[in-house]
Amino acid sequence: MIQTKDEILKEKILAGADKLFRKYGLQKTTMEEIAKEAGKGKSTLYYYFKSKEEIFDAIIQDEKTKFYNEIQEAVANAPTAREKLNTFLTLRFERLKELTNLYNVMVQEAVEAFGMDGTDLTSCYRKECGTKEINIIKSILQYGVVTGEFRVFSESEMDMMSFIFMSAQHGLELDLVIYNRLDEMLANLEFFQEIMLSGIRKN
Repeated sequence: MIQTKDEILKEKILAGADKLFRKYGLQKTTMEEIAKEAGKGKSTLYYYFKSKEEIFDAIIQDEKTKFYNEIQEAVANAPTAREKLNTFLTLRFERLKELTNLYNVMVQEAVEAFGMDGTDLTSCYRKECGTKEINIIKSILQYGVVTGEFRVFSESEMDMMSFIFMSAQHGLELDLVIYNRLDEMLANLEFFQEIMLSGIRKN
């Protein structure tokens, strides 16, 4: 697909801003610096984005889209429901670890801004527990029921299990990211997944 001039320019702005955010963080990066990195004037930058927060949001949304496409393809290729769940968990862990390392400055900013108890950050983070991830988990559960790997559940039970699974996973991830315990994360997530599977396997 041929990109328009506007699309090419926006990509250039986002790429430049992404580089600055990773190096300096959101708070210390200015719109003037983003414009300079993109090789454009501030007026051009403000034509496309109202603030650096809007630019960062656009970067995150782009990353999410790429990730969801990647994870849906990988889950679809896994042969069993158990392997689909494991693929989902592992890919999310690897991606989160990568982003945490890349945006380490911003993780520290968040900790300083919200305090080490992470109460406000937890609330913000939970809002990101969107329907896409929940729907992926639900589709895996449905697949497991069809293949006979999992017990039969009602629609409302599947909705509840999918929500609980993602909420618990987000809670574990948040705690380990805030307190810089990424090395412990995968083992904790795998343990949680095993507990869940033990309760839904078909006897």
